[in-house]
Amino acid sequence: MAAFRTNSTIARSILSAVSRRTLIRPVLAPAARSFSILAKPDATTSSTFKCNNNTQQKQGFATSLADFSIKSDDSLDQAQQYMDEGVSFQANNMLPLAMSSFQKSINVRPTAAAHYNMGVCYFQLGDFQSSINSFQESLKLSPHHADVHTNIATAHIKLNSNLDEALRHLQAAANIAPQDAEIQFNLAVISEQTGDFDGAINAYTAAVDLGIETASVNLRNVKTKKFAKLAKEAEFRDAKN
Repeated sequence: MAAFRTNSTIARSILSAVSRRTLIRPVLAPAARSFSILAKPDATTSSTFKCNNNTQQKQGFATSLADFSIKSDDSLDQAQQYMDEGVSFQANNMLPLAMSSFQKSINVRPTAAAHYNMGVCYFQLGDFQSSINSFQESLKLSPHHADVHTNIATAHIKLNSNLDEALRHLQAAANIAPQDAEIQFNLAVISEQTGDFDGAINAYTAAVDLGIETASVNLRNVKTKKFAKLAKEAEFRDAKN
C-alpha cells in the first residue's frame, strides 16, 4: 500500500492528522485543506495533515465566515466574534474552549464555517465520527468546498478504513477542484487501494501534470499492477478454454 504524504512544513503523521484551517477576520482562499492524505511511494500507510504557509492558517481552521459566502448582518457579526474567540483559543491549544466558542457561533447563526471548525476540533480530539458529522453539517450549508470532502475522506480512513466513502468524497473534491494536485494524488492513492487501476492512472497522471513529480513513481507502479491483472485474467480465460 502506498502511504500518505504532504508537502507541508507543518505535518503530523496520520492516520493521525490534525486539521488545517480555523475562522479569523482575514478572508482566506475559499478552499484550503485540513487533512491531506497525499501518498508517498514505497512506504507504510499513513496520512498526514497539510497546512498552508500563511501563519494564520497553521492551526487548521477556516478564518472568516466570509470564506463561505454568507451575507453580512448583525447575527453574522456576533457569530464572527465568537468565531474569532474560538480561533484564539484553538491557537493556544485550548480545544474545549474553542469548541464552546464555535458552538456559540452556531447557536447565534449556523454557518458552514462554524461547523467546519467544530469538525476540525473533533478530529484533533480523536472523535472522528463527530468530526464527520460536523463536516457533513458544513456541507449541507456550503456543498462546494473541496476541503470539507477531503477532511471527511481522511476521517473515514482514520475511523474505520472505509475506503469506499473516502473514495466518494475524494471524487467529489476532485470534481470541485480538478486543478488541485494534492486532491488528484489522494484520489489516485485510494483508487489504487480499491482496485480501480484506471481511475488511479488518470488521477496520478493529473497529479504529475500538476507538479507532483513523485506521482510518476506511483504511476509506473499502478500501470505494472494493471498489466499484471490483465495478464492474469487472460491466463484464466485461456485455461477455461
